[in-house]
Amino acid sequence: MIIDAHVHVGRWDHADFLGRQVTLQQTVGVLEQAGCSGAAICPTDRCENAALLADAKAVLDSGYGGKLWVMPWVRPGDNSDASTAFLTEHLHEIGGMKIHPSLSRVRITDDAFAPMLELAHRHSKVVLVHCGRWQEIASYRFAVEAATRYPHAKFLLAHAGGDTPPLATAAAELVAEECVDNVWFEFSGCREYWVIERNCRLLGAERYLMGSDYCLAHPLMYIGAVRGMNLSEDEKDKILGGNALSLFGESLKGSAS
Repeated sequence: MIIDAHVHVGRWDHADFLGRQVTLQQTVGVLEQAGCSGAAICPTDRCENAALLADAKAVLDSGYGGKLWVMPWVRPGDNSDASTAFLTEHLHEIGGMKIHPSLSRVRITDDAFAPMLELAHRHSKVVLVHCGRWQEIASYRFAVEAATRYPHAKFLLAHAGGDTPPLATAAAELVAEECVDNVWFEFSGCREYWVIERNCRLLGAERYLMGSDYCLAHPLMYIGAVRGMNLSEDEKDKILGGNALSLFGESLKGSAS
């Protein structure tokens, strides 16, 4: 089974992405083309969480045989459907939440995110957190610090903790050194597949999930990278889907078994 642990649906406003847009129906088609049996799906930077949740219900009701875990994109101080209130209302229908410190311009350790992280902690939800090169705001260090504060939440660090070999390696080393057992990584944006190999030897393949960041990249890019890694077939199977099943579980009510 192959599961994409990082997918976006909708239209992007960020200037770098040129108005890129996909529907959930189109996304499901790409997932099926790539051989994926499901995905953790987030909205784009428009944070249209209510619309995505409704679309996911419709796709599942239409007979889609895969799994969809909806991950609302939340922002601090937001009173719309990107708020803690939305998470609370739909807690039984979502897999967790997406936090993007760079675009929010707020560290994940800031008190503004505390209500959301406390909710994830109380209900053992997944927190997919963007980790990037902007170390003052989006460092893997802040994500690991948050994981130690909220030990029952499941922190999934995007882009392997920073999408460059030094950052991805340092992130894995910090998690190993501090023995943080509620941190996992997905590695969309990482071209250097060998860094993931090295980190799997350090932390174990159980800590890594295949994610593509679709619709900005294609899942086949990362499926191919995993299949080309110098790892055992069992380790590859875990990265491609087994770890995602263990991490997300059956969080979305109505998902296919």
